[in-house]
Amino acid sequence: MLYNRYLKMHRKSSFQYKGNMVMLSISSVLISISELIAVFLMFRNFKTVGNWGFYETALMFGLITTIYSFTECFARGFDEFSKLIKNGDLDRLMVRPVNIIYQIFGSKMEFSKLSRVVLGLTVIGISLAKLSINWTVAKVLVLILTLSCGCLVILGVMMVGAGISVFSVENLEFINIITNGAKEIGYYPIDIYNKWLSRIFTFIIPVACFNYLPISYLIGIGSLPNIVYALSPLYGLIFFIPCLLFFLWSLKKYQSTGT
Repeated sequence: MLYNRYLKMHRKSSFQYKGNMVMLSISSVLISISELIAVFLMFRNFKTVGNWGFYETALMFGLITTIYSFTECFARGFDEFSKLIKNGDLDRLMVRPVNIIYQIFGSKMEFSKLSRVVLGLTVIGISLAKLSINWTVAKVLVLILTLSCGCLVILGVMMVGAGISVFSVENLEFINIITNGAKEIGYYPIDIYNKWLSRIFTFIIPVACFNYLPISYLIGIGSLPNIVYALSPLYGLIFFIPCLLFFLWSLKKYQSTGT
């Protein structure tokens, strides 16, 4: 497969300078660990936040970290799409007889982000063990659905940013504010924020649909029917579809930069 060649090429490029790769991975993990420590220190002073304790919140942290890092690793081409435009690389991609989405995925990968994926999965595993959840087949499926649909939500936001950059050329900073801000908000239960903010990150940018709502189902809290919590990650799939359509539409409006 062509994608395997992309993967092999970026892997060789990333590990060409092993020392640099190790330092990038360590620094990335240390940043995430410092954020987790901040959550831990908060719970030393406040034993609970609403109905949520440290391990419930740590589970949200692990999910957010895993989803964001995995998406950033393999979909970095969309996150830095404006560079393809400014360098004239998008012109070359569009004349090739290969699907443009496929090529953008293969244009850039950052394997240093995988260290944070490992950290996130470790935090998820420890948190689940401490919470002593009564596992069923449905709960396992919800957890898998949460991880996969969460990646689609973040990818969708990146695609919207990439589509906007077709018209603005520059990658607008507010897209970074949305993605990074959503990550910070997702570290904590969405119901502790003002209603207007929680509604934005539930219905418009559905961050709560791949952490707060499905976790409420896993640990058995919340006032809504279980089916609502269990199926909430699917809203991420619904959110992704218009994001993809917007990106494809924006490509039709693309005019060469002439570089």
